[in-house]
Amino acid sequence: MFHYLLIVSFLPLAVTGVILYFKPLAEESMNFAMQIHVAAGVVLTLDAAAFFLLAFDRVILFIERIFTFSMDDVRWFAILGGYPQKMLLHKKVAVPPMGKYNSGQKLFGICVFIGGTVLILSGLVLWAFPHLTPRAAVAYLGTLHTFFAWVLTLFLCVHLFLGVYMFDDFKAMILHGKISYEEAKEMAPRWVEKEIVHIAEKQS
Repeated sequence: MFHYLLIVSFLPLAVTGVILYFKPLAEESMNFAMQIHVAAGVVLTLDAAAFFLLAFDRVILFIERIFTFSMDDVRWFAILGGYPQKMLLHKKVAVPPMGKYNSGQKLFGICVFIGGTVLILSGLVLWAFPHLTPRAAVAYLGTLHTFFAWVLTLFLCVHLFLGVYMFDDFKAMILHGKISYEEAKEMAPRWVEKEIVHIAEKQS
C-alpha cells in the first residue's frame, strides 16, 4: 500500500517537476502543473508520515541496512554489481556476497531517505510558508529542493530501467513482494544465511 502510494505520487512529482524547471508551457498550463505537483507532494508527504508512524521498526531496520557498509560493497561498486558485463557483454562475473540490499540499492536507499526528507521539508516550507521565511532561506531551500529532485529523478530512471531489465523481479516487487528461496540465495546470500535460514530453522 505504502509503496503503491509512493509510486502514484512520485511519478507525477517528477514529471511536473521537470516541467516546472524548464517552463515549456503557457502560463495557465504551468499553473496546472504546479497544482498537480503540490497535490502529489501532499500525498507523498502523508504516505511517508504514515509509514514512519505505523511501521517505525521497519524504518529503523531499513536505515540500519542501507548505512551498513563493508569491503564487499567497495568490491561491488568496482564491478558495478556485474550489471555492465551482463548487459553489454552477456557475461556473468562473480559478485561479492550481499545482504538483503546490494550496494547499489543501499546507495539508492540513502538518496531516497535523505533526498526524500529534504524534498518533503523544503517543499512544505516553499509551498506553505514562503512569506514567513527569510528570502535567503527560501532561495537556499529552492536550490536544495531542485538538486535533490534531480538526483531522485535520475535515480528513478535507473530504477525503472533495471525494473524492465529484471522484469520478473519487478513483477514480484509490485505484485506480491516475494522471490524464490533459490533466487534469494543467489542474489542475497548473506541475507538468507543470517535471517531467512535462521528463521526457518527456528520454526522447525
